[in-house]
Amino acid sequence: MPTTTVPPDAALLRSRQLLTASEQLSATETTADVLAAAPALMREMLTATHAEVVVAGIGRGPASGVAAALTAPVQRDGLARFYAGPAELMAARPALAGDVARLGWQAAVCAPLPGMPGALMLAWSQPRAFTGPDRAFIVTLILYVTRALQRAMRNDATIAASETLQRAIGSQLPHVDGYELAARYLPADATTTVGGDWYDVLPGPNGRLTCVIGDVVGHGLRAAAEMGQLRGMLRAYLVDRREPPSVLLRRLEAANHALGEPTMATAVVAIVEPAASGGHRLRWSNAGHPPPVVIHPDGTVHALTGNDMLLGMRRNSPRHTYTYHLPPGSTVLLHTDGLVEDRERHIDESFATLYRRLRAGGRPHEVLAAAAGLLTGVRSDDVAMLAVRVPGHAET
Repeated sequence: MPTTTVPPDAALLRSRQLLTASEQLSATETTADVLAAAPALMREMLTATHAEVVVAGIGRGPASGVAAALTAPVQRDGLARFYAGPAELMAARPALAGDVARLGWQAAVCAPLPGMPGALMLAWSQPRAFTGPDRAFIVTLILYVTRALQRAMRNDATIAASETLQRAIGSQLPHVDGYELAARYLPADATTTVGGDWYDVLPGPNGRLTCVIGDVVGHGLRAAAEMGQLRGMLRAYLVDRREPPSVLLRRLEAANHALGEPTMATAVVAIVEPAASGGHRLRWSNAGHPPPVVIHPDGTVHALTGNDMLLGMRRNSPRHTYTYHLPPGSTVLLHTDGLVEDRERHIDESFATLYRRLRAGGRPHEVLAAAAGLLTGVRSDDVAMLAVRVPGHAET
């Protein structure tokens, strides 16, 4: 059987084109990205008039109906069709002859996406002979597109799951008389809307406000699921019991160990409440987390030291409750370590830069904006921030 020899220059060009296709398709993240990128690649590399990926009835343009009809037999039997001229094309699908003529298609390829309910359709405005190397090149491109689509569909499923989880978890701040609240959450993974960081605010009687921030080790859906479990247990304790922060964290740690392999996490439980001497009292317990920060009305910034072991290490690890007096109009900032971790900067420098930024003070949303200014470039960790301002003299 005769074979077609590819000239060295043509073989080198195709090799480079395949490398380019692999790089560009690897950069896609969602199904929509692939459905936009793949046809553009095919048109450029194969000088095609039209290129379209048909997947589960998703339409991409005015020729989508014709493309879907042309590829229907391919999707049924999994056999590629190469139509070198208009006679072959119209003979294969006579019912589409009018549409094909209107679109000016003189040659076409319809090929299945291996292992997927879809196909790729290419068309040219001139007849085209498909040599063996041509067919091999097209089939290889289709394999690349298929792999990109499979990966993108997994990403889409992850995004959908994360959005569902985000709605289920929820982090809407309550309205609490006398307090001002603001929060931000920034996941490290651009393809998901949740991760292992969380914050919570639960109002209680007599002006009591319990604030929580935490960070489960890891990223993505698994960290989010573990976070949801820890958060749910802690919320139950916060609603059911009026206990010091250290006791609440001890209960959480006991439950964390009792339910199987413990989740590694850091957390701060902070209780803000009116003080008998005026102003407000802050009581907190810290499980391996970055220190809470207090911004005084005059711009003084104070990091609250006092730190115990992170959650998940030892069931009976000692926990302590610390106390700090909040002058009227003070703001408490809780944040996860993603805010201060930077590969280009030592963490001590990051903390110092953060505290300088916070000296301007302001309302909670201004405090968060100042803190977020620390984030530059690509982040490798989730970031959660929660700011609480207690009433000033004229507001009490």
